[in-house]
Amino acid sequence: MFRTIFAKQFTLYLSVLLLSFSILGAVLSQVLRLYLIEQRVESLKGTASNVADELILFLEFGESEVQQIINQYESFQYLESSAIVLDSDMAIFVSSESLELELDMVFDHIEFQRLRDGVPDVIMDGLPDIFPERHLIVGYPIRDRDSDELMAFALLISPVEHLENTIWGMYRNIVICLFIAALIGFILNYFISRTMSKPLRSMSQVAKQISGGDFEKRVVAKGRDEVGQLARSLNNMAESLNKQERDRREFIGNISHDLRTPLTSIRGFIKAIKDGAAPANKISRYLGIVLDETERLTKLADDIVDISQIQARESSLRKTVFDLNQLVRETARLFETRIIKKQLKIRLSFADGQNMVNADSEKIQRVIYNLLDNAIKFTHEDGAIVVETLVKEGRVWVTVSDNGIGISPEDQKQIFDRFYKADPSRGLDKMGNGLGLSIVKEFVRMHGSTIKLVSAVGKGSAFTFDLEAVRHLSPPKK
Repeated sequence: MFRTIFAKQFTLYLSVLLLSFSILGAVLSQVLRLYLIEQRVESLKGTASNVADELILFLEFGESEVQQIINQYESFQYLESSAIVLDSDMAIFVSSESLELELDMVFDHIEFQRLRDGVPDVIMDGLPDIFPERHLIVGYPIRDRDSDELMAFALLISPVEHLENTIWGMYRNIVICLFIAALIGFILNYFISRTMSKPLRSMSQVAKQISGGDFEKRVVAKGRDEVGQLARSLNNMAESLNKQERDRREFIGNISHDLRTPLTSIRGFIKAIKDGAAPANKISRYLGIVLDETERLTKLADDIVDISQIQARESSLRKTVFDLNQLVRETARLFETRIIKKQLKIRLSFADGQNMVNADSEKIQRVIYNLLDNAIKFTHEDGAIVVETLVKEGRVWVTVSDNGIGISPEDQKQIFDRFYKADPSRGLDKMGNGLGLSIVKEFVRMHGSTIKLVSAVGKGSAFTFDLEAVRHLSPPKK
């Protein structure tokens, strides 16, 4: 029952609601009880004071006059109390007829010590040995107006039963009100809990479908609260997975083509040489083509290994201090044949004779290799490629630029995504697999930098990144 979010949320809200109402009811009833008792005491004290003032004038006339005043007082039904007049020895002088007390009874209890001292007093629990039921007793001293001598004492006695009935009635009304409020809260809590848990159930169902491979499912995201943010995050995740799935399928298609083409070529040339069908003067050329195709397969395998390590977070840096200029020269020599074949002009422009950096030389060489490979592919014959460095604020900035076909603004947004090819027709990028620039981006990111692109269609492209520079002593000039 309590396995669903709705059940847990509903139980929690209901528990808090009932606990709050219970505490509120207990505190409210106690406060009102004390208030009613205090009000009754204040009413009795005020009335006792008035009765005492009136009795002063009639004590000297005798018992009958005092009894008449007491009887007149007892007609005040709204106080529901009786009266006793004690003499100076605390013996009963006159009492209400309803009390049925003996006149020779003496109130010498220790509870009346303050009253004997001439101080008005209140006894909350009454006198159990005299009154079988609980009573609230208010005593007020009566003094002679001339000598200020204690003449008598006026006691007002109110049964607690009437006050308790009033308090229990108040408790009953409080309980009824709290029950109604709890019922309304229960109903509201039920619908609120279902409203909040409904989108979560929907997201759970969509998540199950997504985990099953259906990346087209989406959640209706409403509101700006945490639930709405979670729904939008789930939709973004589904969109990302859907895009990755499309890229994966396209990548598999590209890889299949990239594998099939060189393997078919290798198989054909080797078979021709083995069968003796290849002319003797062309065997060397055929073997050269086979070598090129194997290098193509090797590069493809290296790209797949690199991207797999990046995805698995297994790729790490092995930093050393080396001369970036020398690394650029060595990498550029690898493209000498292709540069000559396309009649390209390449210029290396370095900030210093040596640009020492602290980085992973193998990964940086791979970055430069992929950028140069990309520039050569998309630069027309007789075009120009420039690799230059700039030292600024403790960093060495490297830029690889060309005056080739350029990249459109739409393609620039996705050019570093894995498996993305800005040349879907494969007209120029026959050797590409959509991983080169993605690897460049990840390797540069691992060095705490970012790869930046500036490009315009028909004018060329420029890729820039930076590395940590290491101060060095330049060799003396001859």
